[in-house]
Amino acid sequence: MKSDPPKKWRHLLVIEDQEGRRIIHLEASTYTIGRHPSNTIVLRSPLISRQHAVLLRVLDPNSGNFFFRLIDGDLQGKRSVNGLTVNGRPCYSHILQHKDLIVFGGDVRARYHAIANISDSSFNRYTRALEAAGISDREAASLGGAFIGSQMSDLTELQLLRLSSFPELSPYPIIELAPNGQLTYLNPAAIQEFPELGETDGQHPLLSRLKSWSLHKRRFTVEEINVGDRTYEVTIHMLPESQLIRCYITDITERKRSELALRLSEERYALAAEGANDGLWDWQIRDRSMYYSPRWELLIGETPGTLQPRIEEWWRRVHPDDLERLRQCMKEHLFGTHPHFECEFRMKHADGSYRWMRSRGKALRDEKGQPYRMAGSMTDVTQYHLIQEQILHDALHDAMTGLPNRVLFMDRLTRAITRWVRRPNSLFAVLFLDVDRFKVINDSLGHLAGDQLLMGIAQRLTTCTRAEDTVARLGGDEFAILLEELRNPAQAIEVAERILAALSRPFLLERHEVFTSASIGIAFPSEESKTAEDLLRDADTAMYRAKSLGKSRYEVFSITMRAQSIALMKIETDLRRAAEHNEFLVYYQPIVDLSTLNIVGFETLLRWQHPERGVISPSEFMTVAEETGLILPISWWVMAEACRQMQQWAKAFPCSRILSLSVNLSGRHFQQADLLPNLRSILAETKFPAERLRLEVTEGILIDNKQVAIATLEEIRAMGIGLYMDDFGTGYSSLSYLHRFPVDTLKIDRSFIATLNREQPSATIVHTILMLAHSLRLKVVAEGIETDEQYRILRALGCNYGQGYFFARPLSPQQVEQLFAGSSLPRLVGSTAKEHNPHRLH
Repeated sequence: MKSDPPKKWRHLLVIEDQEGRRIIHLEASTYTIGRHPSNTIVLRSPLISRQHAVLLRVLDPNSGNFFFRLIDGDLQGKRSVNGLTVNGRPCYSHILQHKDLIVFGGDVRARYHAIANISDSSFNRYTRALEAAGISDREAASLGGAFIGSQMSDLTELQLLRLSSFPELSPYPIIELAPNGQLTYLNPAAIQEFPELGETDGQHPLLSRLKSWSLHKRRFTVEEINVGDRTYEVTIHMLPESQLIRCYITDITERKRSELALRLSEERYALAAEGANDGLWDWQIRDRSMYYSPRWELLIGETPGTLQPRIEEWWRRVHPDDLERLRQCMKEHLFGTHPHFECEFRMKHADGSYRWMRSRGKALRDEKGQPYRMAGSMTDVTQYHLIQEQILHDALHDAMTGLPNRVLFMDRLTRAITRWVRRPNSLFAVLFLDVDRFKVINDSLGHLAGDQLLMGIAQRLTTCTRAEDTVARLGGDEFAILLEELRNPAQAIEVAERILAALSRPFLLERHEVFTSASIGIAFPSEESKTAEDLLRDADTAMYRAKSLGKSRYEVFSITMRAQSIALMKIETDLRRAAEHNEFLVYYQPIVDLSTLNIVGFETLLRWQHPERGVISPSEFMTVAEETGLILPISWWVMAEACRQMQQWAKAFPCSRILSLSVNLSGRHFQQADLLPNLRSILAETKFPAERLRLEVTEGILIDNKQVAIATLEEIRAMGIGLYMDDFGTGYSSLSYLHRFPVDTLKIDRSFIATLNREQPSATIVHTILMLAHSLRLKVVAEGIETDEQYRILRALGCNYGQGYFFARPLSPQQVEQLFAGSSLPRLVGSTAKEHNPHRLH
């Protein structure tokens, strides 16, 4: 029998409780009814349970229509406290019929309405009538046929519960559609997940996709559907026997995100591994199999994919000196000594060279703590090692010459001493070399030429030594050489002679041919010198001895040199103390007019009143004073003291007011910017007339600093101070420069005067100097006159002034005052006229 066409049913529930009357349009598949606000239908009465009942929409498979089943309590079997009745009869489950009267908990009434084949306008009028006063049974019957539940009589109540509760209890959304794509059912999970699904009139993306699928008539498929920012996996079943499409929906958004993150991570890892400088390796320890990434193979020059997947491919390429260390580092990590594996080693490249590699890794362990797998990376750090080696080389070598520097030289010297202590029969030597007159070349030709000279010297020193010897530049123009494994001391002397010969050849600097030489000190190990510092000091001491003996030579260190060096050091220490404690004395040697034998002035001479040695002559300490720079404060003190003393004598002895005062200036004074200010300051403080002051300078100072010296001397003369050229004729051939220097007087050195009575050439030289001086309108003072014959010859040659023991030794201030005791200046004559000159002093 052919069934009637399906009717379109509409379901209403009219509720009356403490809030009044309201109408619920039953369109969802499930309704929970109770007092708690979380229920779909909330009843306002204290007699109502939190969840009092459930309304389930159930599909009639025969007619395709829906009916509603009312269940007391919840679907898990928990009943309400006060129960419910339908049409006056208590029940736990009931298929609702049109006009059924339901009482919840005893005081909340509801009436169920099921209307079929009614137009929308009639249905709206029907609903408004219910809201106003209710509808009689006769009126309801005239509007349409009521839904008859007898069509479901063949289903037991247990079957209906099982049929309805499975989708209802599922935590995953389940929806059902009619074959035409119309939504017919949503379980609670679907309603919660897609609350807007029934309100979009088929435009929801989920429904749109499912409707399009329903046209393909396939029984089963799985689709991924995006709803907003969520992704769902929809398992779709076509159930033709039930005339419905059932869809099981799973939210796979997080899984898709995880898959995307994993894919991105894998891509990122692949890009990083490919783009980085690291090669990757993975070692399965138990079967010794190995994975080498293409980059790992390229690092050692191998074509990717050519290496055997064995650990031995790695081991056999490691440098023999590094293999054991590499294995030990791996063992320490595998045995748990170190948390990570890290090691640097050399590996043989396919081109035959060795490259430095740094490998890092970490092991995976089983539940027993035993390592079963180890993976890591390998990086080529050859460039880093080259840079480190270069940094170390630069730290131990001179940047200009490329020779070892002081640090490396002292390290090698210390090692040589250690070997000598173990094997006293072994012999080595240290040579200390200083370039002679390097400062003159550097100042005259410039620093670039000076650097070229040092590089040239370094090359020649290298050619004069063996490969096992060490040639080092200590700084400036100082070099040191370590000669090892010598058979005898003569070998060191032979090397020094070769060096002197090599340096005697000219150097071509800035198109200038330059000659230079060196002073060399040689030191051998001894019981007194057991450290590198001691031995280098000994060679330095010997070098200074060679330089003091005329330069361009070598000297071998001896204990005597050390004693002299210590003595000089003590003199320097005592000199500094003497300056602080005013231990210096000023002596005055008279300068005499040779024609009248009258005193015309004094030359100041320094004496040192040593607290232990008594009065010390300048010859014992002036060299040290010059080298240490103490000559500057000492000489300024001498000048100030002498000017002050002369002023005191001028007050006590008026006859001394016409006498001049001569004070020596050294080369260091002309190197100081405060020369002229100091002169002015002393004259201002002592009130000593500038016209009576004479400054004595050596011709060497004038020649070495011509331009500066001339300008400075002109300013000194402008102050009214007289200028003496001291030791004339001993240092340089300065006759051609003499007319350029603003000097007033020449002082003939005592070396010419000492032989004046025995050698005719000396008289000729003195005569020539006098003629030159007089032609330039200069006066002349002869130094060191000690005999009557010398005095007479000089007077006969026309020499203006003289000084020396023939007239008087240097006098203390007390002796000068005795000399001034007369009413006028005394005349000083030699021993031949002693009876006529009671004032002659010795």
